[in-house]
Amino acid sequence: MSKRRNSGNPLETPRHASSLGRHAGARSRTMSIVILVVAALVIVLGIAMGVNALRARTPSSRTTEPGTAGAPSSSVSAPASKSAVPSTDPGDITMGVNGDENTIVLKGEQYLEAGAHASEPTDGVLNDRIRTSGRVDTSTPGDYTITYSVSDSSGHVAHIDRTVHVVDSMDTQSGGVPVLMYHYVYSASAAPDHLDANYLLDSKLEEQLNYLSTNDFYYPSWQEVAAYVAGTHSLPRHSVVLTFDDGEEGFLHYGVPLLAKYHVPATSFIIASDADAAQKVTANANEFVQFQSHSYDMHRAGGTVGHGGRISAMTHDEIVDDLTKSAQIVGANQAFAYPFGDTTDDAKAAVRDAGFLCAFTTTYGRAKTGDDPMALPRVRISAEESLASFEASVQ
Repeated sequence: MSKRRNSGNPLETPRHASSLGRHAGARSRTMSIVILVVAALVIVLGIAMGVNALRARTPSSRTTEPGTAGAPSSSVSAPASKSAVPSTDPGDITMGVNGDENTIVLKGEQYLEAGAHASEPTDGVLNDRIRTSGRVDTSTPGDYTITYSVSDSSGHVAHIDRTVHVVDSMDTQSGGVPVLMYHYVYSASAAPDHLDANYLLDSKLEEQLNYLSTNDFYYPSWQEVAAYVAGTHSLPRHSVVLTFDDGEEGFLHYGVPLLAKYHVPATSFIIASDADAAQKVTANANEFVQFQSHSYDMHRAGGTVGHGGRISAMTHDEIVDDLTKSAQIVGANQAFAYPFGDTTDDAKAAVRDAGFLCAFTTTYGRAKTGDDPMALPRVRISAEESLASFEASVQ
């Protein structure tokens, strides 16, 4: 009977009993391995979480825009705007070089560093934070790169380059440099109620800018203009400088975009006592527009010279104080435009003592070698001027 039960149930045979024991042992060993693996994973995860926590507490040393991975640190992305972030982002830096982005230097003459301009909506003007790198050997013809870098308080970083071409020879500017004097720009669809010779239609301005761009004009910096007037620096033929007085809304709204469209650098002379002067500088920041002083509070009557501007009634120290205050607001003091074009010997001395390289009246003419850099003339561009007349004034 026992044999029949044993043969009828193979699990009860000695061979299968031994096999069952081996399987049980294997299962036990498997469970042990699983437990060890799980424990190891827990340890690894714990270490990883700890490292991440440390990283979260450690400031990042990257110069990329926050929220990006490996993006270029420069906010320069397009000719019209060097910003890589939306204009409403506090990290929106706008940056441009002063003068021509393709600077030309005659072999053996000095390279005159003109710097750059930059601003950011929250921090305002950043000009004093700009760092310059690169070198130019004017004894050796060739192309050199100067890089300007700036960062804002949030850690955003912007860069822009200037290419300096050192040349063996070139056709040089003779007969003086035309420094063009503009005032207001308007559109036919929104013409002001009162128009005079200072109001230029935007379509006419566009014609003029297109002419300059198409004919490859050169746009010297204020450092170059001052050195040209002093007789120590040569400028390429077809050099021209554009200036816009007062910083009025029409120019900012219609003129600035056109300058950017045609890549023509210009200077806007700002009346710094205007309630919105500082806001104008940052809200209208552009690669191709730098802001300079039209005084702080001298653009009003009160004097007895010329058109009656009050500068002639102010003391030397009062003028210096006014100009110092205006330079702090616009962030620059390379060039100055006299309100109403009025000046005196004492005023010229004060402008020089305030650190300006050159200053401009409203007297008609070109800035020539040997002229007084503190009382340079300009070429007025009037509303009714034809394109042919404009071409003649810059040739």
